[in-house]
Amino acid sequence: MPFRFIAIIFSLCLLLSSCLTQADQKTEADQMVKSLHTAIQKHHWDEAAKLFDPNYFKQYPKDVWIKQFNNAFQDLGEIKSFNLSSQQKDPRFGGDFYIYIISIVHTHGISHETITLVKPINGDPMLITGYQFKAKSH
Repeated sequence: MPFRFIAIIFSLCLLLSSCLTQADQKTEADQMVKSLHTAIQKHHWDEAAKLFDPNYFKQYPKDVWIKQFNNAFQDLGEIKSFNLSSQQKDPRFGGDFYIYIISIVHTHGISHETITLVKPINGDPMLITGYQFKAKSH
């Protein structure tokens, strides 16, 4: 009898935990990264900024963020392609984190970016919460 009770409780726990786990949002994250890259490549900064958590620009001013791209375009030329180096999903208590590391090929050089997107478990929309951009010299 105790074994059957434990087995039932264990089964219920597994069932409940699977119901609480949200579905994988990788397709949405991939699309957001693609939208970001399209906006950056076209220099549509306001369109790109809409994909970010507003708190990001409180820590890293939007004009500084834009200036880094303009400097890179001036030094390295326009973007020819975006090449995914790695991606990772990191499920956490508050939601799923998606991390992309991308190599960007310019006309005269290479830059790299790391993008962090978060899909909160509370149903809020997925947003970019972290972004690092590093230009390499020619």
